[in-house]
Amino acid sequence: MSRPRVLIGDSSRAMLAFLEILLEPQFEVASSETEAEAIVLTARKISPELVILDFSLSFLEGLGAARQLYETMPNSKVVFFSSHEDPVYVTAAFEAGARGYLVKHLTVDLGHYLGRVLQGERVCCPDGLHTRVARTKDT
Repeated sequence: MSRPRVLIGDSSRAMLAFLEILLEPQFEVASSETEAEAIVLTARKISPELVILDFSLSFLEGLGAARQLYETMPNSKVVFFSSHEDPVYVTAAFEAGARGYLVKHLTVDLGHYLGRVLQGERVCCPDGLHTRVARTKDT
């Protein structure tokens, strides 16, 4: 059985290395990039099923990459894996076409959430963060 192909984008090389080791048993980590432009170009070459992004690429660059991927590669699902717990980031990620938003220090089973995204679900961890987003929009 083939493993889903993943592209990882994070400004921290240490985080990239950690994610590669963490994901390798379940996923084929096809590439890891530190720049938004490289992420988009690499995604166009390798057509990953999943792209994991962090806002640390810079807020606008990470969102810009997500939007470009969503518009030009709809079969590649984008998941933000971020340290930001602010509902503004969650809303921006989903509006940019992301299928998931996971807070780094609160996501215990990353592979589980990524698998759910690949099955077509939209995920948010922690779950309460998604509720705060809905309340923020209502006010």
